[in-house]
Amino acid sequence: MKKFIYLLMAMLGFSCAEKDNAPHDVVAEYGCPNVMFNVKARVVDESNNPIPGIEVRAEDGDPFFPHTNLSDEQGYIDAVGSFWPGTEQRKVQFVDIDGEANGGEFETLMLDVENLSQTEEGSGHWYEGAYTADMGTVTMKLKEKQTNEE
Repeated sequence: MKKFIYLLMAMLGFSCAEKDNAPHDVVAEYGCPNVMFNVKARVVDESNNPIPGIEVRAEDGDPFFPHTNLSDEQGYIDAVGSFWPGTEQRKVQFVDIDGEANGGEFETLMLDVENLSQTEEGSGHWYEGAYTADMGTVTMKLKEKQTNEE
């Protein structure tokens, strides 16, 4: 049982003893480097009507987990997510995830990030800071109905 506990502690990065030659100013850090990224926008259709239920995603299709990333009843999105440093999003996707609900089925829209500003400095360690992109008004187009002609 004692060996199991030592193995578990080693896997979790704990040490029972301090090495005499180890520098004392080194701080052990666990986790992964990250940068917080926030996208603000208002999503409307071509008639300027707000579209609720539109999801904003990172360029690679990953959702802004674990934070809410859907447009509200007035079409506003305020999505926040944590990403790897150096990969500050250059493009974001706006995706209709509810199909015909909320005004019809809209085409996925990929947009370049504009008006990116750093809103918080990083810690100098794992946390690289926070950035906000104000995308303004985003207009989505309805998907064209496909007809089956034979």
